[in-house]
Amino acid sequence: MNSNTIHNPSKILLAVFLLLCLPNIIQAYENHPFYNDVKEAYKESKFTYDSKVERILYRKLPAPQGEFERSGLGSEIPKPRNSKEEQIMLQTIEALNRQFFRKVKMGGQYCPVKKIKEYYGQSPEERIGISSGGYYRLFVAYWTLKVNLVENRKTNISKHDYGNVYYIDSLLTFVESNLAGAFFPTPGPSQIPEALRRQGIQKLLDTFAPSMTIKELYEGADSQKAGWPVLK
Repeated sequence: MNSNTIHNPSKILLAVFLLLCLPNIIQAYENHPFYNDVKEAYKESKFTYDSKVERILYRKLPAPQGEFERSGLGSEIPKPRNSKEEQIMLQTIEALNRQFFRKVKMGGQYCPVKKIKEYYGQSPEERIGISSGGYYRLFVAYWTLKVNLVENRKTNISKHDYGNVYYIDSLLTFVESNLAGAFFPTPGPSQIPEALRRQGIQKLLDTFAPSMTIKELYEGADSQKAGWPVLK
């Protein structure tokens, strides 16, 4: 008998497994609420998006320790296992930040704008008193990102019992947390000095959106409606 016709049982089992499971794995990726946004962010940032990148971004995280980690609210980046993973995580963070500012520039969003009112009780127009301009676009881009992340965490908790299931979930949370700190910080007893806020925002723009200005971002903003001192 020709040795080429002898089949390895383990290889046959592996092939059957891949045929049965791979379509489901791919479908799971595509069902992620940020799947298209992530691919778009890579394309617009001119990073290579291939099957290896996708496998890493949608790899499951280790089971969380403690209730806070289980909630998915932590904003720490997953620890990479090697330099390639680290590179992919860093370029993903860059691509997502660049995409956010492009959405601000073009009036884009991460989910239907009406969901902002469903989750927070006010539409953008009711909350900030304007319906166009740079600050309106900034508000819509950030809060639709926030809502989509909240919905993703709720879905993950119901299915897996913890909020950030995949690497991409943690990377998105990290990006959102930094944007919140820059543009929509939670008011508290200690206020960030305006000069320091300006420096932080300018650094974000220099890194991810060098063609934009602070003045453009805060176009039309009203300090009373915005609930935070408006940078001028």
